[in-house]
Order: sequence, then C-alpha cells, then structure tokens
Amino acid sequence: MKIRKAIITAAGFGTRFLPISKTIQKEMLPILNRPTIDFLVADCVAAGIEEIIFVVKESENRLVEHFYTEYRSLRQHLEKMGKLETHADSLSFGAYDKVKFRFVDQTIADQYGTAMPVALAERHLKNEDAFVVLMGDDFLLNPDGSSETAKMIAYFNAHPTARGLATCLPKPTEELYKYGVADTYQENDALYLKTLVEKPTPGTAPSNLVNISKYIFTPAVFDIIRTQTPNQASGELYITDSITTLAKENSVLIYEPTGTYLDAGTVSGWLKANLTVAATNDELKQELQTFLSETKILD
Repeated sequence: MKIRKAIITAAGFGTRFLPISKTIQKEMLPILNRPTIDFLVADCVAAGIEEIIFVVKESENRLVEHFYTEYRSLRQHLEKMGKLETHADSLSFGAYDKVKFRFVDQTIADQYGTAMPVALAERHLKNEDAFVVLMGDDFLLNPDGSSETAKMIAYFNAHPTARGLATCLPKPTEELYKYGVADTYQENDALYLKTLVEKPTPGTAPSNLVNISKYIFTPAVFDIIRTQTPNQASGELYITDSITTLAKENSVLIYEPTGTYLDAGTVSGWLKANLTVAATNDELKQELQTFLSETKILD
C-alpha cells in the first residue's frame, strides 16, 4: 500500500504539565532546542510522508501552526544582522519544504479521547490506502538517524494481508500493570494482535508487550470509530478500543521498534527525554557529566 499521509495529534489539555500547559501545549515543550512534536515530524519526513495532518486544539492555541509556517520578521532580522545563512535550515525546515502541513481543529464541542483526532481527519484520509497515526508527545530515537516510521511502513507492506499495525514494546513483568498489554497470536513469521488488556492485574498480563500508540490504519477505522461506544468510566473515545475492534475482524500486525522510546508526556519522562537526546551530542554529554560531577546534584 502507498502510505503518503500521517496524523500527529496535539489536541489534549496536558493536565500533567499544568500550569505551563495553560500556555504551551505539551507537544511543543522543548527537547533541547526543538519541540517534542518535531522529532515525529522529522521521522515522518525521512519515511517519505508527503502530508502531515496536525490535529490541534481550536484557535486558542496555534503554536504548532506558528512553528511550521514562515516567521517573516525573524527572517528579516537575521538578514539584517548577517546571520541568515547560519539559521537558514531552521527557517526553511530544509527537507520539510516538500511536505504539506495541514491543521485540523478539535473543538471543545467534539467528543474527547484519542480516537477523536483520527475521526476529525477523515475527509483528508478516506481515499488513502492507509495512513500513519502518531501521538505528539512521545517518539522513538534511533542513534543511527534511521526512521522508525519508515520501518513501520516497510513491515506493514511486507505483510499484505494486514489491515492495521500497532507498535508495542517489551516491558519488565513488574511494570505491565501500568500499561495496555497486547494479547497476541503467531502466524507464519509475524505476531498479530488479538486484543489489548488495559492495566492487567499483576500476574495476569497476556504478554510483556505494551502498546505505545503508534499505528497504521486503513480507512476502515472510520466506520469503527463512528459506531464506537465511549469508555464508561471516562466518557472518552479511545483509539485503543478502535484497534482492538479492528483486530477482531482483520489482521493487525504487532510491530516492535528498534529505537529508544522516549515518552515526553510526563514531567519525569520529558526530563529523561531531554537527557537522552543531549547524550547523543558529545559536547553536551561532556558538559552534563562535568556539571553532575562537580555539583553532586543527584547525590
């Protein structure tokens, strides 16, 4: 299947980051000098994605759109200061020039939940063979610079009977109770999803593979979401319920990524993501090691 488009969601309230998330949505919080969401964008672009659909909160918050559009006054300032060439890539986004960015509003009146951004993007995706869905506050980092999205797409296309893909990571047994855990079955050379068991009681998890909410869907998911019942406890429409329903009638692949998973959706996870990315830069790594040694701040 030709996969040309990706959805990146950035429409939540970011309550774990209050009070800063009243002003800056969590997907735009920096990992060093780049917003978290930009690691996902770069990964999609490297995979050959031609159009990225950002689902964002309605007009009260336009940070994502502002970041991915030209900042003319800054360009003029840098040109005047003779620094335009130094920062040219940051202004033009280099390889991003050939990618179409589209912005879809999620309003306060819309049903809340992780499946809603997918439903809102339907008119831009209903004629596609398949598409990628990524949450905007976590990403996979490959030290060799390879694209995890490209690997997801290649794996999906290597199994032509599949009609969906869920990305899952192995976790220690003692941590499984915190996650949605995949119940799987083997067929030929691949693992497939039976269902997701949310936060299983210790000792009852069906596997050690936890869902990290990075998917490939075909347009069949739209009919599923339209008839999906909101979660009784929260009243939200969850994409995990959508992928589970899809798996009951179709083959949904389990994909295990090669990169390091960085969850910047919590304060501690965001801090760890910054340190992990900083450690990939030799100069920053040395500065951090010296700082921690001299200050003994973690002793």
